[in-house]
Amino acid sequence: MAPLWQSPVYKLKTPSGKEITIDVTTSISGGLAPSRVVTDVIVPLFLARGVHRIVDFGAGALRYTLPLLAAGFDVYAVEFQRAFQRDAAAHALAQARQFPNFYELVWPHEFLSNNVRFDAALLCYVIQTMPLPEERKKVINALKKKLKVESYLLYMARYNQVGGKISGKQRVSDGYFMWPKREEHSFYREFGTPETHQYYKSFGFHHIRSLSERGTDQMFLYGRGPAGFV
Repeated sequence: MAPLWQSPVYKLKTPSGKEITIDVTTSISGGLAPSRVVTDVIVPLFLARGVHRIVDFGAGALRYTLPLLAAGFDVYAVEFQRAFQRDAAAHALAQARQFPNFYELVWPHEFLSNNVRFDAALLCYVIQTMPLPEERKKVINALKKKLKVESYLLYMARYNQVGGKISGKQRVSDGYFMWPKREEHSFYREFGTPETHQYYKSFGFHHIRSLSERGTDQMFLYGRGPAGFV
């Protein structure tokens, strides 16, 4: 296997020994409208708090990059080259490149070698699609190093999507591979709310606010900074 988080393609095995190919870029869906939580709550909040520079990590089809650009933020979209090249991202990428405040950073080298420090980071539907726990830790630590001392992290995930809907035969790593009839699969690992808060606390992020649009999602705003920073 390639070094941690260098490639979006994985060869993993189920408990029965069946080899599964996972390509995390297959999770990208184009043309989805951004959540109103971002446009109606996060954008005004970030503007009020003086946020200027945002990194959208695992930006996919730029669902959240575009409204942030339109609001005037400098937005750095981080993705694998393979993801940027997918048809699902092509139209949005062409739109984003029309903004002078848009920057694309190919993961890992362009992001890791960039010296820009960010006021806020977005992790929208990213962590739960990563198949290896140690890679999740690597990503959050890499983001933490790029964030300013006082900064924000917006985490978004789906909630209660597994239940009895997914066969135990799809178990792989600490989650499940999706779309069993395809040759290349995506990955999903569901995190409960207390687990999520404790997870980010272990990296030095404190929970500021919980948000939701449909009741089937998790939208948590975390802060990095001294006690009392909100």
